[in-house]
Amino acid sequence: RFSGSHLYVNADAGDGELRVEALDEGGATISPFVVDNCIPIRADETRKVVSWKGVEDLSPLAGRPVRFRFHLTHGRLFAFWVSPERSGASNGFVAAGGPGFGGSRDA
Repeated sequence: RFSGSHLYVNADAGDGELRVEALDEGGATISPFVVDNCIPIRADETRKVVSWKGVEDLSPLAGRPVRFRFHLTHGRLFAFWVSPERSGASNGFVAAGGPGFGGSRDA
């Protein structure tokens, strides 16, 4: 279950491709969040939004039990999160901080 509306990944798929689909509690895909409708990610980025054709965001799935299945070829997936913000802020703790962080949380 999540309360955000935008799925983000930290992935290296510059030499391959990453697609994602959403599954319900029973493991069935949830239309329109199916792998064939996912816009392929072909990049090496730490904060890349996952999108599906004809879908604005994940808000129709918020609050429901959902699983994400990642289809990755020739790449690496380091992390994923659902953000309430279009900026991709995770609202999680950033441990030692870093450039661009004004506090201990990614806001």
